[in-house]
Amino acid sequence: MAVAVVAGALGGWATHQANGYFLFSPGTAPLITASAACKDVGGQLSLPNGSPCVHLVVPQGRARAVAGGLYMVDVEVGQANALDWLTYQFGLLGSDRELVPVSEYAPGTPVSELGCQDTQQMVSADQDAAQAAFKVLGYRINESALGAQVVTVYPGTAAWDAGVKCNDLITALDGHPVRSSEALTRLLAPLSPGTVVHLTVSSGGRSRRVSVKLGPVTASARARGASGKAYMGVMVQTWAVPKLPFPVSVNAGPIGGPSAGLAFCLAILDALSNGKLTGGHRVAATGTIDPQGNVGDVGGVREKTVAVEKAGAQVFFVPRDEYGDARSQARGGLAVVPVTTLGQVLRILHQRYGGDISGLRLG
Repeated sequence: MAVAVVAGALGGWATHQANGYFLFSPGTAPLITASAACKDVGGQLSLPNGSPCVHLVVPQGRARAVAGGLYMVDVEVGQANALDWLTYQFGLLGSDRELVPVSEYAPGTPVSELGCQDTQQMVSADQDAAQAAFKVLGYRINESALGAQVVTVYPGTAAWDAGVKCNDLITALDGHPVRSSEALTRLLAPLSPGTVVHLTVSSGGRSRRVSVKLGPVTASARARGASGKAYMGVMVQTWAVPKLPFPVSVNAGPIGGPSAGLAFCLAILDALSNGKLTGGHRVAATGTIDPQGNVGDVGGVREKTVAVEKAGAQVFFVPRDEYGDARSQARGGLAVVPVTTLGQVLRILHQRYGGDISGLRLG
């Protein structure tokens, strides 16, 4: 009986400790392809041979046949359990998995909001990749700001109690148009706690009205960046839609997050130029990308390197600051290449791997 009590207490303690961590494991490295053979099979996009894929969607007749291949890569992320934590404590987790503190993976963000944020970030990665690609192709791209998109709703705040949700698009406050996060901040700045504001909110193609009684600016609210006299309890970003010369998008299925931006951009460029961007090599990439072509850091690069090698990639482009993490896991003939900009990636593909970048504007 005593042994059972001790074991139960140990298990409860380990579970409590594990709740502070996420487990990162190698995911998959899907091929990005414009082929109609990339189809949804049981909730996952796959090719006829069963290998994972991501579908590049471009107008008929626009995509060129591609030599080689471009791969994105993802990481499996889940809440750690007691066994994961104990395995880690005894040094048995292995080099291809790691425990990441919740405070590091999602600082200040409720765990309940992470799924929504991953979806938002994937949509943004798709749009930013398309903008960066079209600029290199010689097009001028403009954006149209549509409103303030809710990224996070903090539990226990006025917005939470009023039913404001992650991914809601705020387009007006008390009848005043809201086209950006800055516009919403300006409208809220002079208001006092206790003021009831009426938001016009769009979600899923439908518009609704939401009344929110503003609360006081607490210490925790200020730590989240709140200013002004009153607090609504949301983090927002400007939602702007680029005006592309023709529609281009990437369907990654259930995969979320912003880290595929660089891979998406390269795949779009390859398909819309001459299909010879990789020089016939199998090239993988991870990294965020902005419309100007700057490559940003991502997470889980060690686990991604394992997935990339398993997929048979020959070259792996990673953000410069995460080169060490990737290199520590690389085996065999995988070349890990650190980069900071899209232009740098394109020059390396041309100079080292015979990629054809003719007609592209590298700046």
